[in-house]
Amino acid sequence: MIDHLMTYADEATAAAAPELAAYRDGEAWDTSRVIAGVSVYRHLGTEIVTDPEGDWPREIRDPLAGWFLVVALPTRDAALETAACVLIADRDAGTILHTITTAEDLATLRLEPVFAGSAYPFGAPVVPPTST
Repeated sequence: MIDHLMTYADEATAAAAPELAAYRDGEAWDTSRVIAGVSVYRHLGTEIVTDPEGDWPREIRDPLAGWFLVVALPTRDAALETAACVLIADRDAGTILHTITTAEDLATLRLEPVFAGSAYPFGAPVVPPTST
């Protein structure tokens, strides 16, 4: 499956975008093909947070500006590629087909949520911190 990561100023702008009209079901997103409101952030590390129940690891995130969604299709969509597309990945093969991000960004960026079974070949590994 080919995932197209799109970015817009906000959800209303995305909903009005002609390239996304086919991925709306009336007033709602077609959730069989779209994950709307995806969090895209730069992983900066982890820290230990202490509360009355113990020490817990917490990820330090730097969210990217904008409103993101992923459109999943069996093949690449040229109309989506020419619009507000940030990244196209083949989630089954674990390959990047198109990106406007740098290699440094790909090493630190994460997306969530993603479609089940996504094997994206980018993003910082999740390594829990050790408590001291």
